[in-house]
This record gives sequence, structure tokens and C-alpha cells, in this order.
Amino acid sequence: MASKFILIPIIHARHWTLLVANLTKKVWEFYDSLPKATHTAVLTEVIEHFYEQANQAFDEDIRKWVIESISNIPVQANSYDCEMFVYKYMEAIIQPEPVRWSELKDWQTICLDLELNLHM
Repeated sequence: MASKFILIPIIHARHWTLLVANLTKKVWEFYDSLPKATHTAVLTEVIEHFYEQANQAFDEDIRKWVIESISNIPVQANSYDCEMFVYKYMEAIIQPEPVRWSELKDWQTICLDLELNLHM
């Protein structure tokens, strides 16, 4: 089965975001739980680096794909939950079941789930 997405978590200026190569639509999708213009500044550099490392895997120049900022997604209400939102965005992309965003309020449960999934 061929992959439909490549998930690229980004940590820049102490903030986590998610860049997704949507291989079906041939676009880049950008998920940011604390949207700011400064968070998109690094995307071109990340895409360029990814292209340099993986260009043999593509039939086209992925640097020319449009970058879509994904809107209408849950966003954080504080300045420190960004990595948990990236985790949940990735979960929403790869799992067919709906994501329970209410879980973000319970860090211990999420961390325990992550730990258990690593050892399965």
C-alpha cells in the first residue's frame, strides 16, 4: 500500500508545527495550533532540505507544490501545548477514527498512551 502522507513535525523558535506532504493532492499542508506569520517563515527551508534528502523518491519537484495553511482546526489556549496538538494532528491524519480533542486536557493520559503504544 502506498503512503498518502509524509508527516514532518517542525520545532522552530520553541514552537511545534506540522508540515504534511499530501501525496494524493500534491500539496503541502501546514498545521499550526498557535497561528502566526512567523511560524511559516521556516517552511521553504524545511521543504528545500527535505527535497535535497529525498528528491529521488519523487517524479516531480515537490518544492513547487502549494503550501496550504490548514484552518478550522483546534488551536491551543496557552503557550505550551503545541507539541500535544502536533501529536493529535498527526493522529487525526493517519487514523480513520475521529480524534478525541478533549484528551488534550489530560496530559498524563496522552503520555501514558504514547508510552504504551511505543511498547506494543
